[in-house]
Amino acid sequence: MKTISLKNWLSCKGIEIPQLYLVGGTVRDLLLDSSPKDLDLVCKNAGAFARKLAKYKNAAFVAMEKKSDEPCYRVIERGNSENYLDIAEMRGENIFEDLKQRDFTIDAIAMEVKEDGTIGKIIDPLKGAEDIERKVIKTVSDRSIVSDPLRILRAVRLASSLGFIIEELTIRKMTELAPLLKEVSAERITVELFLILKNPRSSLYVRRMDELGILEVIFPEIKSMKGCPQNGYHHMDVWEHSLLVMEHAEHIINKLSDYFGERGIDITNNLDSDNRFSLLKLSALLHDSGKPATRVIYPDTGRITFYHHDKEGARLIDLIAVRLKMSNRHRDFMVLLVGEHIHSLNLVSGDVKATTKMKWFRMMGDASVPAIILSMADTMSILGPDATEEYRERHINRSKLSVRDYYENIKKQIESPNFVVGIDLIAFGMKSGPEIGRILAEVRSAQDSGEITSREEALELAKKLVVNKV
Repeated sequence: MKTISLKNWLSCKGIEIPQLYLVGGTVRDLLLDSSPKDLDLVCKNAGAFARKLAKYKNAAFVAMEKKSDEPCYRVIERGNSENYLDIAEMRGENIFEDLKQRDFTIDAIAMEVKEDGTIGKIIDPLKGAEDIERKVIKTVSDRSIVSDPLRILRAVRLASSLGFIIEELTIRKMTELAPLLKEVSAERITVELFLILKNPRSSLYVRRMDELGILEVIFPEIKSMKGCPQNGYHHMDVWEHSLLVMEHAEHIINKLSDYFGERGIDITNNLDSDNRFSLLKLSALLHDSGKPATRVIYPDTGRITFYHHDKEGARLIDLIAVRLKMSNRHRDFMVLLVGEHIHSLNLVSGDVKATTKMKWFRMMGDASVPAIILSMADTMSILGPDATEEYRERHINRSKLSVRDYYENIKKQIESPNFVVGIDLIAFGMKSGPEIGRILAEVRSAQDSGEITSREEALELAKKLVVNKV
């Protein structure tokens, strides 16, 4: 078991140090012989002590807004934001009462902190250390989930991150009480959901959440996707197909270098920013959410179509993102991926004009790469009798070439400065107005496609366009 010392933090002459205990994930990590991500402490009068400690150490003091009935305070070393303590108010009269109010037995273990900052005895009234040894996640009591339904998602997240199993009684409680997730703030649900999706094997846990009835509480839109038949290109209903697309997207993400060679690093950097790994997987899961509302069966032939399901899906994604209180950036990214997933399929077909392709890449920017990955995963999941292996292989190969072309040529091209700007058009006699924007866009399109390669050529084209407009 790893050990730590709080001596540097607690060497404070002149202020009284209360009885402190290390708790929660910190203790769990130590027992798992891994370095703790956070240092979580509890004590009586935590706020007053944290303020005094911050003042004595000339550190920053931050009141954390986790839950109103569980106050917690962060003391952060100035100049080193990675070094901090989280000090929470002890729940109940003593550490035993505190531990009995926690979520899972593996998090209901404490370690006494001695006056010199070293760690003393382990306090484990609920035998959480045994459950860590057995790799089992078990609620502390029958009231654990009722008191905070978010623990349903937290159990899944811990299982995914630790590789533990959830014991059967806890699973039954999670299923029974899943509707209580409606009472949890959207922000807290989204945080846990993103953490689950960040796991390299998250598709396994998403399927498990679906089996337990958890997913439909968070995404009621998927109810209509289940049992919704598709056309001959598909061998599954809309929902099972969507789960498969997510699995394939996750497989591609986990094997970027296998699919894209040295460009895998560029894609990793792309997806590493702003939760894009999680957002891409969630987009894959919900990319066909617009199909049930747009499904049409032609009585004379039995043919099934889903015209404009991409637009309807984008509309639903927008509503979902707002409901889950996602940031505007996250919402825009997902709306873009879902709304463009048909275009993404078509744009790597090889039969698209260069100007059309460049216009799409300019609109999408770096989101074009995850959009192409989504289209690859979608294609890999089309396994119905009307689909062919040749089509799938051709699409995957052209997708790889498109991504390589983006990083080696297109990205530089669309990020290059404009050859012509508005003042140039005004010099040709144009008046300010929307027509200037349209001409600039036309010139830029020619620049992106390589039809013009210099400012001189751009000015000549702009002048012709202006003459035609004036």
